[in-house]
Amino acid sequence: MTKLQPSARRLMRIREAAQYLCLSPWKLRHIIQSGELPIIKYNENAPWLLDLRDLDTWVDRNKRVID
Repeated sequence: MTKLQPSARRLMRIREAAQYLCLSPWKLRHIIQSGELPIIKYNENAPWLLDLRDLDTWVDRNKRVID
């Protein structure tokens, strides 16, 4: 079993952020478009960037205990 190494960067592109969250890039785009996660987009042609702290906050908000 390989251990995921934390990213040294604070901002990630969709593919890297999806891997960090163990989601597909498609699912992550859906979450972003639904307004659950903010993105950084500094101009029209720039890629979507996600802040590592926002990803961690999203994980914490979505934790559930199943009985």
